[in-house]
Amino acid sequence: MISTQQIAGENAALDLMLAHLTHDAEAIASATADSGACPTTQAYARQQLCGLLHDAVLARPDLSLNRPAVLGPAGRAWLQHVTMHGPVADTVMALADDGADPRHHLDDNQWIATYAISAVARLIDVYGPAVASERLTQLRDAG
Repeated sequence: MISTQQIAGENAALDLMLAHLTHDAEAIASATADSGACPTTQAYARQQLCGLLHDAVLARPDLSLNRPAVLGPAGRAWLQHVTMHGPVADTVMALADDGADPRHHLDDNQWIATYAISAVARLIDVYGPAVASERLTQLRDAG
């Protein structure tokens, strides 16, 4: 059975990705508040974002298990316009370099931001901004 907290967490995760995609500061704040409403909701948001980041890495057409999953130029260009601070910025850039979790101690909100920004960058790199937005909206509407 799907809980209210699970639905809320998954929706907040998708809302956060869409907000970052459009650089909408108010929507980012709202989605962040929604995902932090309770620990269970927050856990589902983090789980959803981690899964979407993983899926976006695997969707890359030239993915090879024999080399690091380095973020391509479109995703890196998009990252230049994203506001990030401190350990979140460091962690996002570490994920962009090799696709592996870096060894930083982050709290739940920081991990949620890191995964959301990283997943959007990967989606943009694979599909471009318009299709990435379309796919995220379809996921959000299906929930």
